[in-house]
Amino acid sequence: MPRTTWPAILRPSTGARALVPGVRALAVDLVVLAALFTGAVLLGFLIHGRHAVAHEAVGVLALAAGLAATILLAAVAALTGSARTGRIAGAVALYAGVALLVRAAGLEDPLNTWVLAGSIGVLGALGLLVLAVRGPVTGHAGRRAAVAVGALTVVVVAGVAATAVALPGQPPPAWLVATLDVVAWSGAGAAGIIALGSGTRSRRALIRRTGIAFATLSAAHAVRIIAGRPPGSDRGAIDAALELTAVGMLLVAAVAFFVAVLRGLRTQTPTPAPVAASDVGRAADDRDADTPSLFGTVTLGPVTDGIRVLSPALVAGQTAEGHDREGGPPRRFSRTSPHRRGRPDRGRPPGRRSRD
Repeated sequence: MPRTTWPAILRPSTGARALVPGVRALAVDLVVLAALFTGAVLLGFLIHGRHAVAHEAVGVLALAAGLAATILLAAVAALTGSARTGRIAGAVALYAGVALLVRAAGLEDPLNTWVLAGSIGVLGALGLLVLAVRGPVTGHAGRRAAVAVGALTVVVVAGVAATAVALPGQPPPAWLVATLDVVAWSGAGAAGIIALGSGTRSRRALIRRTGIAFATLSAAHAVRIIAGRPPGSDRGAIDAALELTAVGMLLVAAVAFFVAVLRGLRTQTPTPAPVAASDVGRAADDRDADTPSLFGTVTLGPVTDGIRVLSPALVAGQTAEGHDREGGPPRRFSRTSPHRRGRPDRGRPPGRRSRD
């Protein structure tokens, strides 16, 4: 039995070494999150005691950041054809276009109909986020599921908004508003943690940062729920700062991914066959580089390394067999197997074969 030395025992395994770059990238993202929270707290102290317009300006700023993140992600999804990026863009659009818009327009009151519409929009955003992280990425099943979730959310929100306009003096049942509020923001925390773990393990910066943002949103509303304030009430200093921090993190994720794709398209090495823009975006979404940075490590890893491992079928813009993982190389099936039966006459010298 071979002897095992102490340095060999203390040396980290291959799986542990593979997790180091993802952990370092997560640490950088948490530093960015802390910086955004500090800026949001300082902004809250700056406008404290001012007139009501200054407080509404925070809601307008969050709405502007959310819409900017939606536009950038939608642009990358249209440029690259990435289904995952499109679903994340849809999730951010539902959150910004319903919950943030209602708050910025000043339509929220405690337990009113507009708060119910915001909770429904958040639930739809969580559905698209879960489909982007854990659902089928390619094929008709994933596309139909994403369209169904988005269309159903828009129809329900439109119906609730029409009810609020037609019957302004009749609020919905308080238990319904409170229940959907708790379910929506608890689900935001669960979906954010799932996206955070999946993005850290697979080293996908966009999914990891989106997960951090939704987990922070859940923490912001958890502060309000624990304090006993009803849905739609005035924001406290901490939960308002946390929500603005989360929207800022969404904007950071969108800008980083947009810059990564553009830089990959501009600095890709010349190849005999043209590389499609969709392959660049999928490679950018697939991996971070070994050295993390604030802009998604766009120099070393996510674009050029991904292009280099693309198969000829993907370079030509075709779909290769076994390519069921967006952003990664197709599965390669070996032509030989250790359990394959050999030919009985293999290895014999040429000549007449025996009949035995």
